[in-house]
Amino acid sequence: MKKTLQSIGVAFAMALSFQAQAQTPDYNVYPGGLMLDEFGTGGPIWDIDSILDSGTPVIIDMFAVWCSPCWSYHNAGTLETVWNTIGYGTGGSGDVMIFGVEADGSTPEADMDGGGSSLGDWVSSVDYPMMNDNSIAGLMNLAYYPTLLLICPDRKVTEVGQATASAWTTAVNNCGVLSTNSNDLRIISNESVTTMTSCGGGGTNATFEVVIQNYSTANVTGSKTINIMNGASVVATTNASVNLDPYEAMLVTVGAGTVNLGSNPYNAVIAAADDDLANNTISTPVTVTAAANVGTGDLVLTITVDAYAQEVGVLLASGNPYQTSNTTAYSAGNTGSYTGLIDFNPYGTWPGNGSGQGTVKKVDWYGLAAGCYHFIMFDSYGDGMLGANGTVGGTGTSVDGTISLKSESGYNGSYSVAYGDWGTYAFEVTTAGDGGFTGVEEAKTVEFANVYPNPASDLTNVEFNILESSNVTMQVVNGLGQIVYVNNMGEVNGTQKVQINTTDFEAGMYLININVDGNTITKRISVVK
Repeated sequence: MKKTLQSIGVAFAMALSFQAQAQTPDYNVYPGGLMLDEFGTGGPIWDIDSILDSGTPVIIDMFAVWCSPCWSYHNAGTLETVWNTIGYGTGGSGDVMIFGVEADGSTPEADMDGGGSSLGDWVSSVDYPMMNDNSIAGLMNLAYYPTLLLICPDRKVTEVGQATASAWTTAVNNCGVLSTNSNDLRIISNESVTTMTSCGGGGTNATFEVVIQNYSTANVTGSKTINIMNGASVVATTNASVNLDPYEAMLVTVGAGTVNLGSNPYNAVIAAADDDLANNTISTPVTVTAAANVGTGDLVLTITVDAYAQEVGVLLASGNPYQTSNTTAYSAGNTGSYTGLIDFNPYGTWPGNGSGQGTVKKVDWYGLAAGCYHFIMFDSYGDGMLGANGTVGGTGTSVDGTISLKSESGYNGSYSVAYGDWGTYAFEVTTAGDGGFTGVEEAKTVEFANVYPNPASDLTNVEFNILESSNVTMQVVNGLGQIVYVNNMGEVNGTQKVQINTTDFEAGMYLININVDGNTITKRISVVK
């Protein structure tokens, strides 16, 4: 599933469309080593690797005894039906093995029989093996309950979810089989960015990454050449050092290459010959569009979030987007190591209101120089602004949140938000910002606002012209949102000059808010010591 930020207003080019972080093991490949001890029997211990090595797929239902959706799916009997049709149950064909696994490490094993926090007896109503395992959550990158996975003999893992019995049958029938080759390295997924934007109307650089798997009966070692090809031309190349056990996988960064505006139908190719050349190639297309021109570099980002605003984070950086992982990008922003980082609002910046969608949050980005920029929307839960908790008025109808980016020169992009765990926008500033933002309403009463010196040390001057008699209040706000200066100027008209003593201000960035009859002009000032 791709995460997208879709325009519903003025066209605004989306920078990247990233693959979602699935609730599956790394690279969607079973890492091996899972041993499951059947509940309440004193054995047997089931070796998942041995089952897969026999050519039998494995279904794992990871649940928590207190989880209502888990309990509902369990009681529906769907997996019991699968067990008795294509599994090892009565009348089953023996084409798949099924395990139910209580995966919450904080829940006592005894609760599976009922009692404690359990919603009921999870064991007696089914015939397939039931387990309690505290290690499986980490092994499978478990993020929510229930998570239902299909592991195929070739170790590829798919999150099938709360599917019907017929859907499970189809998935099992489509499973990849065991390899019969002794030397077969294959490419199983493209992890590269597939959609990009560029500034200035030209191309840009893309970093290509793919996942390779040892689809062999023996270890594969050595240096393997992997190329990104545009027809017969090599766009990027690497010699990957490979040491993989059978069915083990690894991520390979092939390198960066120049991509042009429009569609670039590239392929990743393992250059070395092996037992099966047909699986040595995968498509790695990149589509490049021109970034939106927002005009001046004084911007306001407005976010309409659901009840869980504390899940939302925002990053602003110069240059084109370059990350292919939301977790990597968020970590780099949070530590200040993200290349070109300008502003970062981590998870928890805005508290949720608990009452559904509609909370509006603002981020001011002033004084940006001409050049390329991008911002990233993060969601810690992975559902963006969507889902039942984002409904309006409790109607049960899922309604997207929105974001809008406005510039002082008049650009106004409004977008429907459906980005899941993250999504990225790129844009171009063609005129440097002057450090403030004057909207339409403000412009009716305020002719200009200037702050000097900026940066300031001991004092700064704020000068502005009121076109008609208005009630004016001035505040200075520090980086923590605390008001450190207030000047209630009352009813004024004409040119105003206010001197602010900054001697006692700590070094850092401050916002000067000039409120004119309810309309606010904001200027940014830096205090140095």
